[in-house]
Amino acid sequence: MKRDAFNAAGGLRIETSRDWDGRWFTCWKPNVSIYCRTRKDVLKFASWPIKTPTGDSLRAWLDQLDAIDRERKGEPALVGDANVEDSFDPLAHDVDNENTRTVI
Repeated sequence: MKRDAFNAAGGLRIETSRDWDGRWFTCWKPNVSIYCRTRKDVLKFASWPIKTPTGDSLRAWLDQLDAIDRERKGEPALVGDANVEDSFDPLAHDVDNENTRTVI
């Protein structure tokens, strides 16, 4: 999978991609690098304040990544819901439900 990258003045470079567990980031500044999973850790490592051009562009890039992840994730189907086709819920099937019990 292609990695997205953010480059800034002062030697800040952030690469990101997704795996089965979600989004990950590799952040690099001169002489220091970290691996992290959260936006909070990225912003703490970058240490660019709000209302600076680099700080604003970094936050906008992270917002864009969050929007892409939300769009990709979508709404999960409920497995035990009677209104969902192929559900495990006995009420979802056209059978005699008086004789059907769910084993817990």
